[in-house]
Amino acid sequence: MGWHVWDAISAAIALAGNGIAVITALLSLRRADQALQQATEIARRAAKAHYDIDGAASAIAWRDQIIALHDRGLTPEQIRAIMLLEDGGDGYERANGRIDAILAVIPRSTS
Repeated sequence: MGWHVWDAISAAIALAGNGIAVITALLSLRRADQALQQATEIARRAAKAHYDIDGAASAIAWRDQIIALHDRGLTPEQIRAIMLLEDGGDGYERANGRIDAILAVIPRSTS
């Protein structure tokens, strides 16, 4: 009979150990999920920053092209006709700045 008591005690200790292992695993999974959510948010912010930088560079290039054509003596309508020939050009003016608004405050270059 003595062995049955020790068997019961051993089983109880084993169950307690397994319970601790399960709780530890669940807590680890929770922390891993939090880390994944944090990494996802960091990646989302990085992608947005990259998109914003690309958008700013595109707008600057768009305005530089418009000013260069303006300096060559073209009217806003002529510039618009040229810029619309670019692939996707019909959306550029709406996204990067109205040609008339850009040129309204820029005098022609004298060179």
